[in-house]
Amino acid sequence: MSRLDPQRLTPVLLVICGLVLTIIGWHGLTTPGELMAPLDITLVGPTAHSEIRAAYGGMHVGMGLFLLVCALRPALQVVGLWADLCIMGGLLLGRLVSVVVDGIPAGFALALLAAEATAAMAAAALLASRPRLR
Repeated sequence: MSRLDPQRLTPVLLVICGLVLTIIGWHGLTTPGELMAPLDITLVGPTAHSEIRAAYGGMHVGMGLFLLVCALRPALQVVGLWADLCIMGGLLLGRLVSVVVDGIPAGFALALLAAEATAAMAAAALLASRPRLR
């Protein structure tokens, strides 16, 4: 079994997560109703559309672009891993709390939970495999 090579895998993870967040964000900005439909959320009125465009649109675009910048700048890659762990870990935490409080969601939300857990665990593993500065 070979060790993780964080120098090579870190930018890959950051690019994947950055692109996914940016794509989700773009859909949140441009087609918020379509983005929410697989989650059984119907948007009614300008306030609902504004909230999805901000939280699922603009914020996701901003987070995605930040991860992409971190992927391209070696000096920012550890910061990017921490950001990815916090973003994906926070999403995962919210979904796990919902499973406990609300019950098990439908398939699409479970797929999101699995993807977020995978990304969070990958970021944690890459952070743990990096050499420590003393």
